[in-house]
Amino acid sequence: MGWKEHWLLFTGPTARALEELGCFVRSQALVQLDGSSEVGLEESLGLFSALRQALLTGGPQGDLDASVLCQRVLIQTGTQPSPVTIDARAKDNRLLSALREGAHLPLTLSQLAASLKVPVPELRHAVQSATGVGPKELIIQLRMQRAQSLLADTDLPVQRIASLTGYDDPAYFSRLFTKKTGSSPSGFRREHQRADPADHHTWDV
Repeated sequence: MGWKEHWLLFTGPTARALEELGCFVRSQALVQLDGSSEVGLEESLGLFSALRQALLTGGPQGDLDASVLCQRVLIQTGTQPSPVTIDARAKDNRLLSALREGAHLPLTLSQLAASLKVPVPELRHAVQSATGVGPKELIIQLRMQRAQSLLADTDLPVQRIASLTGYDDPAYFSRLFTKKTGSSPSGFRREHQRADPADHHTWDV
């Protein structure tokens, strides 16, 4: 006897909300049916019998039951761990860690992706999925955090801090810092210095 194929089309606001909540990523399989991820799948796949019955019932109640069952299939199947998903997350975590470590380097996005040995789209997807922002915006956030720490904890001149956070142009750094924090570098330092200048440590990287 042959095998049967069933498929569901997920669309509309509910599907978008589930995607935003991280229940699934449309570009990745929910689970690999290769014998390595069968735990818990039997119950998920068993929902198709109830779904077929709801569709046969029809009417408002049948439509409502079918909608709920479709969502259960998506959510329950999506929660089954698979080696592919775990490996992808581990790789994304490694990319994010490397990105954080190298955010202060004066590299373009293409150069940064090349240094991490991944295509730009893959890097962009990993960052967007994990943080909700693109890699350029994340780099700016990380640089501003580093700049704030240097301004508060050291006596380094603003020009040197700009260089240490990845900006060759101190004027551009000052404008960007002011835009992102609402305060100029010198103003931020006046408000947030944590100790007397004599007690500050000088950073050099």
